[in-house]
Amino acid sequence: MDMLHIAGIAVTVAAFAVLLRQYRKEYALMLGLTAGVLLFGFILSKATPVFAELNHLTEQARINKTYVSVLIKSLGICFVTQLAADTCRDAGETAVAGKVEMAGKFAVLLVALPLFGQIAELAIGLLAG
Repeated sequence: MDMLHIAGIAVTVAAFAVLLRQYRKEYALMLGLTAGVLLFGFILSKATPVFAELNHLTEQARINKTYVSVLIKSLGICFVTQLAADTCRDAGETAVAGKVEMAGKFAVLLVALPLFGQIAELAIGLLAG
């Protein structure tokens, strides 16, 4: 991933947004949101080797794919939540941003809930055995 490109695009968009915010706040918000989504997509497109390596390591270590699936889903929820909360903050809606973050935390908890059940069963089995 070329971090120089990402940083350059981000700084350029931020500068344009500052200039645009003086005249049309709603356009500056849309510019920031569009740039955020495009950068997020660019980052995801470059993440394929990470997922391939994670899959390879999981197979070598004979780790249950469910654990990796929960990790990937949780990471995705965190990224989307951060993008949405930052956009809300840029729009001046800090209360809404807080609610988005809280919803993201609950979503991660829901994704990880089956793992908690497995851990509880394992602990009960160890204590009973």
